[in-house]
Amino acid sequence: MKKGVLALLIVASMALATGCGSADSGSYSTESVGSSAKSSFMAESAEGWLDNEADYELADEAMEAPSASGQSETTDLDGYDLSRKIIYTSNIGIESKKFDEDVKTVKGLISSNGGYIQSSSQYGSEEYGNRDCHFTVRIPSKNYDAFMNAVGSVGSMTSKHEDVEDITSEYVDVQARLKSLDTKMERLRELEAKAETVEELLQIEDRINDVQYQIESYTAQKRVYDDQVDYSTVDIDIQEVVTYTEIKADTAWNRFAEAIEDSTHGFIEFLQNFVITIIYIFPYLIILIVILVIVKKVRKKKGKGSIFKRKKKNQEKAVTPENKTE
Repeated sequence: MKKGVLALLIVASMALATGCGSADSGSYSTESVGSSAKSSFMAESAEGWLDNEADYELADEAMEAPSASGQSETTDLDGYDLSRKIIYTSNIGIESKKFDEDVKTVKGLISSNGGYIQSSSQYGSEEYGNRDCHFTVRIPSKNYDAFMNAVGSVGSMTSKHEDVEDITSEYVDVQARLKSLDTKMERLRELEAKAETVEELLQIEDRINDVQYQIESYTAQKRVYDDQVDYSTVDIDIQEVVTYTEIKADTAWNRFAEAIEDSTHGFIEFLQNFVITIIYIFPYLIILIVILVIVKKVRKKKGKGSIFKRKKKNQEKAVTPENKTE
C-alpha cells in the first residue's frame, strides 16, 4: 500500500515538472519571436532612410575629401598635357650711338619674330643726347633664342639677365584639380535632379556655386600659365650715349683713373649748368640793373634838392634885424 502511494507521488511530481518545462519553453519561444519581429521592423523602417542618404554621403565624400579623390585621379594621367612647361623671362641693356636707328631696328626684330610690345616708355632729350627708351615685349617661346641673339647685336650690350622657370608640376596639378572639380559638378547635377524638397535643392545649389567658382579660378590660372609659357617676356633698355662704356679690369689704377675722369666730367658739367643758368636769368638781370640805376638817380636828385634848401635856410637865418637896421 505504501509502495503504491509512493509510486503515485513520484508520477505526479514528474508530470508537474514536465508541465513547467513546457511552459517555460513556450515563454522563451514567444520572447524570441517578439524580438525577431521588432528587429525586422526597425530594419525595414531604416532601409528607406539609408537609401535617401546614400547619395548625400557620396556628395559629402566628394566635397569633404577632395585630396583622396584628387590622388586617385592624379594617378590616371590620360588626357593630361604632360609636355614640359618653361617660362622664359629676361632683361637686356643696350648703349646706342644711333638712337633712332637702333630703336627702329629693335622694333623690326620684335615684329619679325612674331612678338608684340606690351609697354614702352622714353625719357630724355634729343638736344642733349641723353634719351633712354624702355620696352617690355612678348616673344613666342619658339623664337626666343633667335630674338635674344639678334637684339644682342644691336648697339653695345652692357647687361643681360635670363631667368628660366619650370612649371610642369604646377600645370599638371591644375589640370588634375579641374578634372576632379568637373567630376564633382556632374555628381551634384545628378543630385540636383533627384532633389525632392526645396531645402535639399538650395543646399545642392550652394555646393554647385562653390564648385563653379573653383572651376573658374583654376581655369583662369591655367590660361595665365599658357600665356606665360607660349610667350616669353623680355625687358629691353636702350640708352643713348656719345661713346660706349669701356669695360675695364677692376684694379686700383683703373679705379683711380675713373675717379679723376668722373670728377673732371662733373666739374665741366657744373660749369655748363652754371653758364646755362646765367643765360636763362640774363634778361631778369638787365631789368634789375635798370631798376637800380633809376632808383639811384632819383635818390641823388632828392639829395641835391634837400641840400639846396638847407643852404638857403641857413642864409636867411644869417640875415638878422640888426643887420637890416644898419
